Amino acid sequence: MGAITGTKTVLTEFGGQYKILHITATLAAASDTITLTAATHGITVITGIVGANIKTGVAATFQTLSVSFSGLVITVVSWREVATAATTWGDIELTVIGY
Repeated sequence: MGAITGTKTVLTEFGGQYKILHITATLAAASDTITLTAATHGITVITGIVGANIKTGVAATFQTLSVSFSGLVITVVSWREVATAATTWGDIELTVIGY
């Protein structure tokens, strides 16, 4: 499971209950999950993920990310240079929109 190491909530152009969450997580496997909670992150619904970046650890064995979500669980799959599962990992950043 990805350990969330920092969360920053930014209220910008969105009106009402929508929030932008900037999340930093440390991956521990080629397919990893991050679970958000209403108490910690202030949202109960994810409406979209608009950014996913590798922050640290980029190498031939960790080059790209694929991100999906269901409910408040975000699944991050990491890939190496030859379109196979990554064998090393690092820190990632996600930008999540929700309410």
